[in-house]
Amino acid sequence: MSQILLLVEQRENRRLLLEWLAVYYEVLLPNSTENIDEILPLNQSFDLGIIDGLALKRHGQWIAAKKQAEGPVCLPFLLITSRSDVGMATRFIWQTIDDLIIAPIEKIELQARVEILLRSRQLSLTLKLSHDQLDRTLQTAKELNEIKTSLLYMIAHDVRNPLNFIIGTTQVLARYKSKLSDDRTQELLDKTQVAAKSIDLLLDDVLLLGRSESGKIALRLLPLDLAKFCNELVAEFQSSLNLKRQTDAVKLIFVNHCQSAIACLEVSLLRGILSNLLSNAIKYSPPNTQVVFELKVTENEVVFSVTDSGIGIPLADQERLFESFYRAKNVGRIPGTGLGLSIVKKCVDLHRGEITLTSEEGVGSTFTVTLPIAKIEQEQLSSATL
Repeated sequence: MSQILLLVEQRENRRLLLEWLAVYYEVLLPNSTENIDEILPLNQSFDLGIIDGLALKRHGQWIAAKKQAEGPVCLPFLLITSRSDVGMATRFIWQTIDDLIIAPIEKIELQARVEILLRSRQLSLTLKLSHDQLDRTLQTAKELNEIKTSLLYMIAHDVRNPLNFIIGTTQVLARYKSKLSDDRTQELLDKTQVAAKSIDLLLDDVLLLGRSESGKIALRLLPLDLAKFCNELVAEFQSSLNLKRQTDAVKLIFVNHCQSAIACLEVSLLRGILSNLLSNAIKYSPPNTQVVFELKVTENEVVFSVTDSGIGIPLADQERLFESFYRAKNVGRIPGTGLGLSIVKKCVDLHRGEITLTSEEGVGSTFTVTLPIAKIEQEQLSSATL
């Protein structure tokens, strides 16, 4: 229901107007019009003001301020005046008044003018809403364009290093293969494979992010041997760590609290979760420290935790850590895309799970992922253990 502010000094006119208007509108009627600032704050909302000449003369500045505060939305004011007082009110009209009606007032004329002014108010509000929506659309388009630019830059930057290594290694092997020992040749091939794998993982992350943003990921929960899956994943990371110098290596430790567990999960999403957590833990850990990866299974959920003794995450950064492309302020020159944890969060959410973080800057971090597990039918169990 539209709200109408009634500022009329003449008592009988105020009574009649209230009687007529209250049938169709909600009327705001101050007990006194002497100090309008105390009775009606400037932020009080209403759709139309109806005033007489005395109220206009007394509160003209307040009315002008109220209209300016509402801008660019139209806040109409209707002046009720006698024919003899029109001249007195003229100097205020063009600044504060949108329409006037000459007393004595016909009820039908008053209602027509009120409806016209309220329609102007509504059209103005609709226009403002459309304008705000357009601004939000343009802002979203701008943000998407910035994300696209960041993504392209990130791909170019993070692919170039391993790609340059692969190109350089293949050139060395092609030119000096006969002069290299078998051990040195195998070492170069292993490192080339690791570099190619890093590109492959990056592209997997980008594709997974794109699919999740577009809502095109279908959750296919299939029986999975968790202990076997985690051991194989750890072995992949361990093979990469073994290629580093012993003095630089981070030691990856897998602690399995359940010897055998079959759970229904989405394999590709689970790999995205654990690969990114393990990769980050290793990347942000100083040499000769440990990363501990733990697996626990209960009747209704599976819990993965990854603990490192790395640089930690500042408290101010933890709130935004799962946003795409966001990186903590203390990462320095350590390379990264800012995609990993956002992908982890999306994958966890798709499983209707939960991820928590405990971290202290300079001490380390622990990420804990809890995923619900569906009940496994007997025929699913049989096929999973074949």
